[in-house]
Amino acid sequence: MSPTLTDCRVLLIDDQPFNAQLLNSMLATEADMTIEYQSESIHAVQAARAFAPTVIMVDLHMPMVDGLSVIRSLKEDPELAPIPVIMLSSNENPHIKADGFAAGAMDYLVKWPDRIELAARARAHSRAYLAIRERDRAMQALAASRAELLERTRQLSDAQASLHEAQKMEAIGELTSGIAHDFNNVLQLINGHLQLLKVSHRADERTVRRVDAASEGVRRGARLAAQLLAFSRPQALAPMTLHAEVYLCSLRGMLQQVLGECKLSISANGSLPMASLDPTQFEKTMLHLVQNSAEAMGADGRLVIEIETARLPGANDVDPEWMRIRLVDNGCGMKEDVQRRAFEPFFTTKTDSRRSGLGLSLAFSFVKQSGGQIELSGSPGAGTTVTMYFPPVAPDALPGERMRNVLVVEDEAPVREASAEVLRKLGLCVLEAADGEAAMGFIRQGLPIDLLFTDIVMPGKVRGHEVAQAMEECLPAAKLLFASGYPGDAEEEIFQRVQLMHKPYRLDEMAQVVKRLLELE
Repeated sequence: MSPTLTDCRVLLIDDQPFNAQLLNSMLATEADMTIEYQSESIHAVQAARAFAPTVIMVDLHMPMVDGLSVIRSLKEDPELAPIPVIMLSSNENPHIKADGFAAGAMDYLVKWPDRIELAARARAHSRAYLAIRERDRAMQALAASRAELLERTRQLSDAQASLHEAQKMEAIGELTSGIAHDFNNVLQLINGHLQLLKVSHRADERTVRRVDAASEGVRRGARLAAQLLAFSRPQALAPMTLHAEVYLCSLRGMLQQVLGECKLSISANGSLPMASLDPTQFEKTMLHLVQNSAEAMGADGRLVIEIETARLPGANDVDPEWMRIRLVDNGCGMKEDVQRRAFEPFFTTKTDSRRSGLGLSLAFSFVKQSGGQIELSGSPGAGTTVTMYFPPVAPDALPGERMRNVLVVEDEAPVREASAEVLRKLGLCVLEAADGEAAMGFIRQGLPIDLLFTDIVMPGKVRGHEVAQAMEECLPAAKLLFASGYPGDAEEEIFQRVQLMHKPYRLDEMAQVVKRLLELE
């Protein structure tokens, strides 16, 4: 029990029980005083911790452990050090007193003083100790309150900044929408008169060329206006439930082409949730972000795309985890003032006049409309990190149609690319592998592949039927579709129960077979 400001709790450490009896009799009439006695000096520290005294009286002359050693032990303990210690001795030698004060004692009494003086000294030291302790507690509480106030002030400032940013972006969106609307009207007027001019001067080849050049400018302006409207107004998204890791792997070739000589790494951490996203707009967003990274990095640049689950910044431990996609580059980075304006339309630090400054603003619009959040971080010379959060979709509550994943394995690049293009037009996510080894790599990653479309005879050590066997072991629910130009392949047992397309096959026929296997019709 913690003593109050009026309590005086005296701990006597003395090897003579008679002194304890004497002290009790002298202070018996003091109602605010409580006496505790410890006869064994080796247990002084334990007794002090258990009793929580406000004053400790220590006899200097005791066997085994003398009083000076006891005082030093008490003062070495952080919990007991502030408690005042009064030395007790029948010897008034000044050297002994000096040694006691040097050990940490606060006062010195010759056994035994007058009862009134004894009570007064004990009470004075007790009150001083309790007052200092209360002062320290008040200062700690004040420091904690100040820290809490500063934290709440920071949170309020962040909330106000976020509100200001949201209001600013909303105002910019409304302004942009109005400008785009008027801009489209102006373009319509220009385009109409250009068409009339072309009809009127169709015999003048030079005039027709100039009108066509002007018409191309109108079309570019129309595309710009469409981008402005995409930022300022909610667009008609067509979300599908897709696996982000698979989809990004299917875009690897396109993303690498945008990066040029820079290196690209796509990594996933653990089991990732599905997300409901518009595949086309998601692809455009990734291309915009990768393009920004490519322009910020040199030839030795490296872009890492990380896919994982994480809670929103500031969320509690009980809140659900969202899907987080981070693009981390080692480019030139952004200053803080640039980061604050990066999502504004037309804002760009590029000097190239062909830049519209709409890339990040369109990414911002897409992420927000998808129910997510997007953030920028980094510093000059330390690269930039773009972080997107998308709400997860529970497997038993998948909205809309789930995007199907197809792995196409073909060593002839033109054949593979043509098949992949047709399948993508069916709304499928297509992974491409140039040989069996690359296909096995996708399978070993545990990617959720719905259909394997593989050639049978390919260069390398792994043939198509071996890829299919691995698929059956890892993903037994996946569908299999083979392609072959060798008639003898159809005689193998595995091809008697799996669909086989003989080369050359028509792409529309292949599309129909895939749709049937995936039950897309």
